[in-house]
Amino acid sequence: MICIGSTGDVRPYIVLGRELKRRGHHVTITAFSDFEKTITDEGLGFHGLSGDVREFMGNIMKPGVNGVTYLNQVRNSLKDVVDPFMRDLENATAECDCIIGTFFGQVIRSMAEMRRLPFIQTQYFVMDYNTEAPIASAPGQRMGKAWNAASYHLGYFLISTLEKYYLDDWRKEHGLPPRKLEKNASYEMNGHTIPVLYALSPLVMPRPADWGANIHMTGYWLADNPQEYTPEPGLQQFLSEGGKPIYVGFGSMVSGDMGETLEIVLEALRMSGIRAVLSKGWGGGDLPSNLPDNVYVAGFVPHDWLFKRVRAVVHHGGAGTLAAGLTAGLPTLVIPFGGDQPFWGDRVRALGVGPKPIPRERLTARKLSRALIELTSEKRYEVAARELGIRLESEDGAVNAANIIEHELRKYLRQEGLSPVLVRPEVQQ
Repeated sequence: MICIGSTGDVRPYIVLGRELKRRGHHVTITAFSDFEKTITDEGLGFHGLSGDVREFMGNIMKPGVNGVTYLNQVRNSLKDVVDPFMRDLENATAECDCIIGTFFGQVIRSMAEMRRLPFIQTQYFVMDYNTEAPIASAPGQRMGKAWNAASYHLGYFLISTLEKYYLDDWRKEHGLPPRKLEKNASYEMNGHTIPVLYALSPLVMPRPADWGANIHMTGYWLADNPQEYTPEPGLQQFLSEGGKPIYVGFGSMVSGDMGETLEIVLEALRMSGIRAVLSKGWGGGDLPSNLPDNVYVAGFVPHDWLFKRVRAVVHHGGAGTLAAGLTAGLPTLVIPFGGDQPFWGDRVRALGVGPKPIPRERLTARKLSRALIELTSEKRYEVAARELGIRLESEDGAVNAANIIEHELRKYLRQEGLSPVLVRPEVQQ
């Protein structure tokens, strides 16, 4: 399993890897080195990727990023690391039987194509043609069906153009044809159709009618057993001494203006008087000496523990944090920085579980203060979020995904004329 991304990308892979391991499969996750201990503590194998995940995320998730500038920033981020990066993936896939990968264009798929292995694509955001919603990183979330359709053609043309820049030499070296310029996702490889698993709930993003039979929506991949966690005394005291606070955090966002973002958030909390647990996340930033009494600044706290103890969440709109907050039944305010985050902010508004998102580049203390008051005072958000959370809790996305993976691998093996036995008989028993 190859996961190129931050915490919100890796944790669902750990949950899925845990389920596959329970079924008797040997699972190795390839990710940035920051996640080695978290992965190996689960009894899963680990391969490291070259590069610094904080620098990588900081380069590709800057405020105001749209689809075109996003791809340009990805190109700049890969320019100096692409060769060791590809060598890392070659080493990681040297002895595997199947490759499962997060979306990163055709990089991971090219590894499976070169090694003639079954490949399963996973998605955390919308990347397949439909007229109901534009491609996830596109600007203009409410421009209508014509733009929705066109955004995929434009997006994949830009992606494939970018990939000619950094993949063609590697493909030529390994006897593969050059990357073609495309206007749609292509799922035919080595005589097989690639299955696609969306780690999303159709309750949050309804499955588009345009999608083919190889595309599956499994539900979110969330752990059914909370992480063991003992809070620091200060956090425990803050949670117990007053009404339920809200959560404010921006996860893996590390853009250069995070200090300014922190100042805006603290001023908005002063103005609104709302109690809040503020997670500094990767962005850090220096804290003022005179923090308001209604704010507690915390380091890492597991979402599945903390979200049971807050009444609403404010975050960047990362797919993982969004899934955790919605499944906990919490009203949500999204402050999108870039990438797919504006799409999820718009979904929150459409679902009626939170106010209109405020893009980071337009964020002010006054705007945020008003939105926080709306988030915590509008009963309709609380009711809608609670009802959605109850329905999401009944889904079992990781089990659904593992069932599909095993089904698809059996089908692949039969097509190759091989025995469709996936695990040792004693494990199956």
